[in-house]
Amino acid sequence: MLIWVLLTGALLCLIYFIVIVAYAGIGTSYVFLWLLFAGVFAVTAGLVSRCQRYPEYARLRPAVSFLTLCSAGVIIMLILQILIFYRIPETAEPDLEYLIVLGSRVKEDGPGRTLKRRLDKAAEYVAENPDTMLILSGGQERGEPESEAVVMREYLVSNGVPASQMILEDQSTNTMENIMFSRELIEQNRSPETAGQEIVREGFVRPPRIGVLTSNYHLFRAMKIAQKQGIFDVSGIAASSDPVLLVHMSVRDALAILKERLLGHL
Repeated sequence: MLIWVLLTGALLCLIYFIVIVAYAGIGTSYVFLWLLFAGVFAVTAGLVSRCQRYPEYARLRPAVSFLTLCSAGVIIMLILQILIFYRIPETAEPDLEYLIVLGSRVKEDGPGRTLKRRLDKAAEYVAENPDTMLILSGGQERGEPESEAVVMREYLVSNGVPASQMILEDQSTNTMENIMFSRELIEQNRSPETAGQEIVREGFVRPPRIGVLTSNYHLFRAMKIAQKQGIFDVSGIAASSDPVLLVHMSVRDALAILKERLLGHL
């Protein structure tokens, strides 16, 4: 039974890889993970089959170590998925002073699918909260026509959001820099009475009310990084994700959480 479950897993990973390539292109970041997962499932199925046929093989240290490692990996991934999707805010906190909108890949003709969903959510929020200042965060990566922040502003302006309600952060290349550089812009932009104060809980008469808007699968990591950066009372706003790419993005972000944890970013 276990062998068939593993082989089914390998087949599903292979099929999902083909679906992603057909839907979003071979250039989708980390798409080859699914070929790796398919290979791991297939090799694990082979080892289990061999252990069942030859009990003495099950006592060999390399086989036991590989099977233990694969089992631990599956458990860790399940735990991370629970953390990612547990307690995603159902409603957005109103009347935030600043809302950091995290960028994503842009194309020649404008924002990609993921970024459009984030920007539509941002436009919806400021329509209901007109005093909120948007921090559009995202630099220009290789292959992008302009910085993500500039493309984000153009899209929002075309959808009726005043340019005066936006501050551009166009230097960041990853989530940690998104939060760090946006935090610095907020400090610079605050009123003269509070401009020199840190965004920390201690010693603040009234900390600025700051939110982070990003995709639902990315929100947990972004908020943890924000808290690590000193924005303790950050509010999260989740944009919906492309249903076809949701599994891929959530798995990719789980791996990113492990990396950020090892680097001490959260």
